[in-house]
Amino acid sequence: MMEQRVNRGRKTVVLTDNEQATNESKLHAEINDECKRRRWLAFHGSMAHRSRRTIGEPDYVIAAPDGRVFFIEAKTKTGKLSTEQLAVGHLLNALGQRYAVVRSISEFIDFVDKE
Repeated sequence: MMEQRVNRGRKTVVLTDNEQATNESKLHAEINDECKRRRWLAFHGSMAHRSRRTIGEPDYVIAAPDGRVFFIEAKTKTGKLSTEQLAVGHLLNALGQRYAVVRSISEFIDFVDKE
């Protein structure tokens, strides 16, 4: 009930499974919606500003059940990672963290459902 009240009036962006997001904000909206649907806690910064935290920090840090945490960088089909984003991604992988660059909602779902 509360979720319905909170989400009332919000627009949900839906792309077909195989369609890559052509606009990064649409992909972010889809990831936000999927996390809400699963009742996961997603930490996500403003897309209107450069990060005021760690340079290269992924777009999302997502807490899921059973202690799972995902670090997600969302990019368009042709979007390129900055040098700092590449470095952070390599470090997260070296630390054994669950990190991915996703370019569509289907890539996001495939990654988080891998286990």
